[in-house]
Amino acid sequence: MGKRLTIVFTLAVLCVSSVMAQNTMFLRKSPIAHLNDTDRKILRETIDALLVSPDGTVSDWENPETGSGGRVKVLDSEEINGLTCRNIRARNQARGRQADGIYRLCKESDGNWKFAASVKSAVPDTTSEQTTEPEGN
Repeated sequence: MGKRLTIVFTLAVLCVSSVMAQNTMFLRKSPIAHLNDTDRKILRETIDALLVSPDGTVSDWENPETGSGGRVKVLDSEEINGLTCRNIRARNQARGRQADGIYRLCKESDGNWKFAASVKSAVPDTTSEQTTEPEGN
């Protein structure tokens, strides 16, 4: 499940819209393009832990070896077409590049979480945050 989530997450971030997918020049400036395998593993583990955490839970991730890191927050949960979905906000940075987006993940009938179309836009979050540490720290 974790490897599949990483692949789906990367694709979702890279293909936010069909217009952006057609013009891949923006990828050179995105932090996701500059994450190494360890960065992606830490990010994946952070997201996996948050998918089973209560709404409002926040977790920071960091790779001290690369300086990459970020913050992921579970915004809310909802039922869509019979699927449990979680909306998360991901703020990531790598090699001086930063990105902030809101993504919807839905739990499929096979138990895997997959990125889905999101109706939310990235807006400043001023709510209080409950912080958890990723496993292994």
